[in-house]
Amino acid sequence: MAKQAREVLLTGSVPLRGAENVFECVAEHLGPLAPRIPDGEQIGWSGAARRTFEAHPMLEKYKKVPLNAGGKDPVDIFRLKAGCDVKDLKLGPYGYAENHAASYAKFKALRDKGVIPAGTRYQATLAGPGTSAFCIELPAEQLLPLSRAALLHEVEGIVAAIPAKDLTIQLDIGMEAEHEEYLRRPDAWDQPLHKVFHWTLEQMADSVAWLANRIPSQVELGFHVCSIWHHDPAGGQDNRVLVDAANAIFDRLTRPVGYVHMPVIPEHTPEDYAHFKALKLPKGTKLYIGLINLADGVEGARKRIAMAEAVVSDFGVGTFCGLGRPPTPQAFGAITHTHPPTPELKRATPETIGDVLDLHKAVAEI
Repeated sequence: MAKQAREVLLTGSVPLRGAENVFECVAEHLGPLAPRIPDGEQIGWSGAARRTFEAHPMLEKYKKVPLNAGGKDPVDIFRLKAGCDVKDLKLGPYGYAENHAASYAKFKALRDKGVIPAGTRYQATLAGPGTSAFCIELPAEQLLPLSRAALLHEVEGIVAAIPAKDLTIQLDIGMEAEHEEYLRRPDAWDQPLHKVFHWTLEQMADSVAWLANRIPSQVELGFHVCSIWHHDPAGGQDNRVLVDAANAIFDRLTRPVGYVHMPVIPEHTPEDYAHFKALKLPKGTKLYIGLINLADGVEGARKRIAMAEAVVSDFGVGTFCGLGRPPTPQAFGAITHTHPPTPELKRATPETIGDVLDLHKAVAEI
């Protein structure tokens, strides 16, 4: 009897411009292995929020701080303009709701034609409260409530436009989890950006859960818990932090969770995977492990699957993060990343995306 293939999760970005091109490509290469498909983050990811900060009448850019190790990829940091009061500050709208409504219309048309398998959900991906607004220099007790309220406005627009049975909302817990990893091992990282903002694990989890609990329960909810590793590979990745961050959020939820995605890295050993034993998955929640890496392909994934299977009985697969940003329209402003040039950080391109999705399929069938 043939072994059933694992499900595949795409965390968000796909390096193709045009949502319909993303949907067609994913459906062609993965078919029913991908139970939900994102639009490739056509509006951008956290950059969609940052663009509104640039135009905000109460905010100003006043410095740049590197996002990645070695002083790479400086990020604009914002602060309140002189004379402005934080009590009057409101963030958003960011444009996510309009983007996802437009992308869903293209998704549904393709699904109605049979291009996308029946039953596949549209995946709307949103950067979490900390990730979408960390670049505004305010205390966490002021910043996180402002950010979560702005994201709730986007969620309300998304659920008004897309039927719950067709919709997955994924919250990306990036800077939220990465900051906790930095706090526990600050000497391991070349990360001056994490000195610009601060929140505790409890503040982070409260903010994420506040937003998640306001998403209608009929909508599938997923989480992508990110790692600081891809900003500074030399620091490694502590899976205990990712598990602790996820558990802190789960403990505060009052609604179902469809899935959680956690990355792993090529350097991990069985001891690193053992931390997944402490993951308190809510009933009905599926774990996806980001064990696909373009640097070592099927054979690397096979080794990581074996280590994961020693700890976790059932899991889907994906990469450590997004597959690569779509080509950026001039109106969005180009964002060029100059990560440390390590093979492990390789992402897909418009030319290689088909092969990368085929790699996902091959790994799913291991």
